[in-house]
Amino acid sequence: MAADGFAGLGNAVQRKGSAQQLADEILGRILGGDISPGTPLRESVVAREAGVARNTVREAIRILVADGLVQHFPNRGAAVCELTGDDVRDLYRVRLMAELEGIRSATGLSPAQQATFEQSLAAFGEAAESNDPNAFVAADLNFHTLLVDLAGSPRLDRLYRSITNEVRFGFSLLTAADREVEYSEPLVSEHRAIYQALAGGKLDRCAELLTEHLEHYKCRMADLVERRSEQRPAAAGE
Repeated sequence: MAADGFAGLGNAVQRKGSAQQLADEILGRILGGDISPGTPLRESVVAREAGVARNTVREAIRILVADGLVQHFPNRGAAVCELTGDDVRDLYRVRLMAELEGIRSATGLSPAQQATFEQSLAAFGEAAESNDPNAFVAADLNFHTLLVDLAGSPRLDRLYRSITNEVRFGFSLLTAADREVEYSEPLVSEHRAIYQALAGGKLDRCAELLTEHLEHYKCRMADLVERRSEQRPAAAGE
């Protein structure tokens, strides 16, 4: 019998034995909620379901560990990470610093930059109307990444992108728990207001709106993962 969350794993790998392709597919299932936080990634199970060698699985797990959503425990193997409230608060601390730096660096948006932001907002609205949680989360993160890009710093870009999978993971949990995509208008409006302040050169107001926005979601996400942690022992019958 196939283990939950892993059935059919490897279809996208096309039996080429690519560790990166396998890691990408597992990552997609983690972000999509098919593989839950805390789930062990047993090499034998993953190899059987994906139809690849255990060496390929081992390399895929190394890639996932580097991406921040899987943790390797000595003598116990690997498991999907479980975000804590402190993890969320730390992630949002880094997010705020990086995104505010982008805003502070914006001396005026070029027509191309304005077009890119407007396309991002349009995609965000379309994702909300589609009721597709994965597209909704991706569109949200794309908008915030554009803010960081304004700093023009390759190192800041790398730092921000190093936490994006964890941010996507947390927001995916929140979206699933609170059906965020079904009640998306406030979130879409907040993004639009942030952009309008930015495009209008009101950088202090833009920074204020962004800070309020991230603070609100930080608190909600931290509360969610802490409640999940409290409920987990009861759910497991402990």
